[in-house]
Amino acid sequence: MKKNNVINNKSIPFFLLAAIHSLLLLLLLKRHKQRNVWFLFLTNTGFAYLFEYIILNLFRGYKYKPSIFKNRHVDAVFGAIFSQALYVPISATFLTLCKMKWYWKVIISIFYYVIEKFFIWLRVYKVNWWKPVYTFVLLNVYFYISDRFYLAFSKNRKWALAITHYLSIEVIYVSFLYASAIRRKVRFGRGNYHSWKEHFIIVPLYSLFISFIAMRNSGKPGLIKRISLIVYQLLIDFTLAHWGFLKLNTKYLLGALPVHIVMTFLSRFIYIKVYRKQGDGSAVSNVTNDFSK
Repeated sequence: MKKNNVINNKSIPFFLLAAIHSLLLLLLLKRHKQRNVWFLFLTNTGFAYLFEYIILNLFRGYKYKPSIFKNRHVDAVFGAIFSQALYVPISATFLTLCKMKWYWKVIISIFYYVIEKFFIWLRVYKVNWWKPVYTFVLLNVYFYISDRFYLAFSKNRKWALAITHYLSIEVIYVSFLYASAIRRKVRFGRGNYHSWKEHFIIVPLYSLFISFIAMRNSGKPGLIKRISLIVYQLLIDFTLAHWGFLKLNTKYLLGALPVHIVMTFLSRFIYIKVYRKQGDGSAVSNVTNDFSK
């Protein structure tokens, strides 16, 4: 995938906001338990990804134009990653963990409303049927969900732990697959011509399904369970290839297969970290013990 100049007039606002929000994340990691920060951040990112899939991928409500990649679909999704994997979830995580009052949530929502209007003026963001006021309203709902969800997570509610486990796997999985697609290692779509539009509609559904399988499997220890999950994922890929939704070649082996292997063991690690008791430092040793079971 050919790139434009990464740093250009259109991409600078995206990178500037990314730097600011990254500093907020570092501040959170310094002041709060890293387990809480990372899992709330990943869960909030998962919620944002689900929203973005519906509004951007399926219904084309708006389009980002950071002009980093020449292909407009890839460029738009990359811009969405800035928003839904950095700006919005980091802000929600910060507001929740710092226990900010409701008026701060309103202020931050107004800030994003203004930023959206500014991006439209800069022509780095285009709205179709979407309106900035929707962003203002839904962000307040999103911040409320973040607060309520974290309350349940901190009380070790089973449903909250399960959602955290699942969305953490899914966010990492879909991010890996996006990186593999950019490097032209993995491409989903029907027939010989796989369009990027089709790819970005299929990949989130694929990652949701694969992540669910990984979540169900990761509660069971042992190397055999890890290998069986990799084999099962490969069978799914071969089935999709047989149906014409995935092209299997050397690039696939260099792209998707390493992702499956890494995510199989990472999903087990995430399981242990999510379900272990606060303050229990045995997660790494438990994963290591898998090889001897």
